[in-house]
This record gives sequence, structure tokens and C-alpha cells, in this order.
Amino acid sequence: MTDAVGAIVLTGGRGSRLGGADKARIAVAGRPMLDTVVGAAAAVADSVVTVGPGGDTREDPPFSGPVAGIAAGLSVLPGSADLVVVVACDLPDLDADTLRSLVAALRLPAASGSDRRPTAALAVDADGRDQYLLAVWDRRALATRLDAVQRSGRAGGRPVRALYHDEVLTRVTVGAPARDVDTWAEVVASGPVALAHVGAVLRAGLAPLPPTVCAPLDAVGAVLTAPLVAADPMPREPVSAMDGYALAGPGPWRLTGTALRAGDGSPGGVATGTAAPIATGALVPPGSDRVLRHELVQVARDGSDPAVVTALPEAAGVDDLRPVGEDWPAGHELAPAGVALDPALASAALSAGLASVSVRGPVRAVVVTTGDEVLPADSPSPLPPGRIRDTVGPLLGGVLARAGFATGAGTTVGVLARAGFATGTGTIGGAARTSHCSDTADAMDALISGSPGAGAEGGTGVGVGGRAGGGEQAEDVIVLIGATGRGVADHLRPALRRAGATIVLDGVRVRPGGSQLVAVLPDGRVLLGLPGNPLAAVCAAATTGRALVDALTGRERQAVLARVTGLDRVAAPGRARVLPARPDGTGGWTLSGRVRTAHLADLAGAPALAVVPEGAGADDPVEIVDWI
Repeated sequence: MTDAVGAIVLTGGRGSRLGGADKARIAVAGRPMLDTVVGAAAAVADSVVTVGPGGDTREDPPFSGPVAGIAAGLSVLPGSADLVVVVACDLPDLDADTLRSLVAALRLPAASGSDRRPTAALAVDADGRDQYLLAVWDRRALATRLDAVQRSGRAGGRPVRALYHDEVLTRVTVGAPARDVDTWAEVVASGPVALAHVGAVLRAGLAPLPPTVCAPLDAVGAVLTAPLVAADPMPREPVSAMDGYALAGPGPWRLTGTALRAGDGSPGGVATGTAAPIATGALVPPGSDRVLRHELVQVARDGSDPAVVTALPEAAGVDDLRPVGEDWPAGHELAPAGVALDPALASAALSAGLASVSVRGPVRAVVVTTGDEVLPADSPSPLPPGRIRDTVGPLLGGVLARAGFATGAGTTVGVLARAGFATGTGTIGGAARTSHCSDTADAMDALISGSPGAGAEGGTGVGVGGRAGGGEQAEDVIVLIGATGRGVADHLRPALRRAGATIVLDGVRVRPGGSQLVAVLPDGRVLLGLPGNPLAAVCAAATTGRALVDALTGRERQAVLARVTGLDRVAAPGRARVLPARPDGTGGWTLSGRVRTAHLADLAGAPALAVVPEGAGADDPVEIVDWI
């Protein structure tokens, strides 16, 4: 009679090497690893038990390790199972045939000359390493071994190889199906990653920019590396909150002295029973204990004696004097580390008496276009056959600025620009250094190496230099438009290999914009490769570009989430979608279900992009991203 088979699938622990992500549900090749493993196990076993977060049962205590997990799974596995498949969830290449080979190996009779039949069949990977969490056990032997481990101490925290001590094993070389995925680099090596995981991939693969200390206004767009702590209270001295009268003692008050204006310095005091005119922001004179605005008093003048100031009934309980530290005391934390220093926070830092702040960034970017068919945006008609105008490079600076990059726009133009003013930045949304790289291997090599004039041609003619460049501040990130595909004119990946660059991200499961790439160049600069189609480039810059700034600066960013109607009609299985979003006038958003990527016409009138998760349901939230 054939032995019945059961299976225990361990769904993962804390995922510390993946930044705490739920390993079991990370998709590789478009499918969650847990689904792959459970599917393979179900094809071989009569019953499958999952152990861990979200599983059929849990180890006790939670996160106490694989030995405790196997014990928990065995305790609920039906008693009819004679053989037990023990497998981890992080094997994206596992298939049923691999498990069948392990089951078959354990069913073989004892080897000639041996009086003991193997108690476990253990998989061996392509490098000859034992994979302790890909095995098939004789159930009685596994139960005996677990009992022995538990008698010698708690099963929690024990290495899984402890189960195999003194057991008679048969080893089966299974090769690639034993490959496990423990890091984001291994996820990336398995193919395009989910858009939801791009941030974690970049944080794991990129070194943050070094901290710098600079004046608050020079740091706008950067991210705090330490809490922003007030040096001065706000206000530093007692001041008037309104135009009115500084009052001393109980009223009515005789009006004396000259008007006190902001910036007058330290005024003389006021005596009890007197009042002095005071302007908004002026220092409150010594002796005064209250300020009332003009509309809360009555001033009577008879022409000879000093005028008399009387409080109106509605002034009861009102005091327009701002005491020292009313808004914050010295030592108050205005913002924690990880917060972006926006113009408002830079202004608050000045108000708090801070001459300098410790920050990372802002992340400096230069834009490089590719494609020999691309002509400058202002090229006159008729264009030569097969040539097109650059319709994305001139505006990408604005998209990158919204994502958090410093692209050359001044720090004081943002409010007016958002209000619709032209503020003299020279290009749409913010000036960005740009150049053009020809479709040749030599030009791409020069760009990546940071050679002066790096393939520059057309556009602004600006070369791209490395961080060790001359007088002009060098860029941290090269934003490359195009060359991220795998066609005959795409020289990027071979050039990266020749240069010894490290590819951190190569492809994202999103549409549009899936053909994107992030790499670290030998000189420390980062290359962000965007698709060549205009809409795809904008979508990737607004999403992956934002995640890139987060990774380089340590920025902590709260996503803006919304619910939209009809989401299930535009969601796609196996990939996210980025769609133009327009306000519907009632506080909600309307999404464009169909877009064309060769132009930006479908973005017209859409101030935001909606990030639709893979396979989203009708009630799932979407992230709303300002793209410009």
C-alpha cells in the first residue's frame, strides 16, 4: 500500500532581511511565493497545513522559529499522513515534480548492506548545499525527533538542522527548484517586482546620501537627519497680536506715550492706569499686563485731558498679548527626523532661531534624453522623416520636483508656481539640467563614466559629470529617458555591465512604465532609467522617482489614499496600473481607464495620478500622487 502524504508549509517569520515584509506574499514572476509552494504541495499531498502569519495554525510562541513551526503543523496534520513534506514558502521555482522526487526517494527500500531505512529525504540545491526546509520525512521519525528536541529544551529558536542530527538521510539533488529568496536583491534577480515593493527594494539596495549641515532656506527639499528642535521660544518676547492698546492695571486707562511699532526696540514702560497705542508685532512695554484690539475699546477725547480708553463689554476675557513661548518653548521639537524640510518648515526653523539644520539632500538630478530620432522641442516643421520632437524632457523637471528632487528651481517659487504663475524657471514646472545621449555604445559609456560632455548632443548641451566634478555642484542622480528596453538601439544594460555598475531594480510590474531601471554607478551616482514613451516616463518618475528620493534621504512619507468607484473595472491581475486622476467635484476622483503612452494628451486636466494595486477590488484604496 502507498504511504499517504501530508505537507507542512512554513509561511515565514519576521522577514527581517526584507525589511519586515510578508515574505510569503511577495510575488515572484507575478505570483506570490506562498501560492507557488502551496500549489506544488497540493499536487503531491492529500492535505496541506500552512503555519505562520495568516496560516492554518501558528507556532507557539509566534516567531519562535521553524522547529516550533514544524511541531505546530504536525500537531494539526491529519493522522492519515505517513510521509510529511516540510517546505518553506520562499521557493519561487518549486514544482510538484521536485516534491515527487523527494517522496519517491524516501519510499525506496534501504540501501544494500544497511539495516536502517532513511527517515528523511533532503533536497540539495545547485551549489551542493543541504536545504533543510525542503524535505520529506517519515512522520513517526519526525515526531520522535521533535520530541527529542523539545525534551532537550524549548523548540523555539532552535536551528532547523537540529532535527537532522543522527538521522539516516537520503539526499536528492534538485537544483534550481531549491533556490530560496531571502533578500530584495534575490527578488529583483527573479524578474520585475511589484510596484508596491519598489520602495523596499531601493531602501535595501541604495546607500543614503551623507548628512550635511546648511542654512534652512538652502535645505528646502532635503530631509531632516535629526529632530528639528527650537533654539528660541516663539515669540521670543511678549508682543502684541493685534493693533490696539497696551494696558496697565484695571481700567479705564489714560492714553499716554507714542504709538509702539514692531521693530521699535525696547520701549519704555507704562504706569498703572495708563494705556499706550501698539501695533501688531510690537514689543509689549514693561508694566502692561494686557492688550486689547481697537474694536474692543472705546477712546474718549475731550480736547484737554489725556484721552481715556475704556474696554467694551465684549472684551471680557480677551487678551491680545502674546506671551513668551505661546507657540512653543525653547527646546520644543518642531519635526522629527525623516520629515522633508518644506518651505513652511524652513520658515519655522528661522522663527525658532536655527541658523543651520542637519539634512540629507536635496537630491540633485540631471535629465538625459536618448533616441537619435528625438529633436529639440522647438524644432520647426516640417520635421525630417522618422524624427519627433522631445515632448517630455522639457517638463520632466517639474515632475521630478514634485517627487522631491532638486532640479534647479529656486526655493521660493513653489507657492506661486502651484497657484499658476510663471516664475521665471525657464521650463515647465522647474528648471532641470538636461542633455542628450546618442544611441551609440560609446556615448552611453561616456554618460555612465561621467566623462566631461558625456555624450551631450543637442538639448542644452550640458555634460553630465560625476560627484568629483568641478565648480558646479554635481548631480546625485542621472535621470535617463529611454534606452531601458532591450531593443537593438538600447545600449544601457551592456554599458552598465562594462562599467561594473550595480543594478538595484530592473523592471516593475506596472503599466504604463514597467521598463524602468535603477543602478548604482561606480562613482556613487545613481541612475534612474525611465521608459522612452512620454506618459510611461512621467508615471515612472512620479512613482519610482518618489521612492528613490525616500531611499536616498530617509524621508518618511504618508501616502494619500482615496477610494474611487469602478476600480475593479480598471484593475489588472498581476500588475499595478497608474492612471490619470481628475477631481469629480464632489470630493472624489475619476480615473481614465484607457490611456495612450506616446503622448501626454490623456494627462491634460489631470492634476494627479492614481496608483491602482494589482488585482484591486472595488473597495480597495488607491494612492493619489501629484505629478506636477
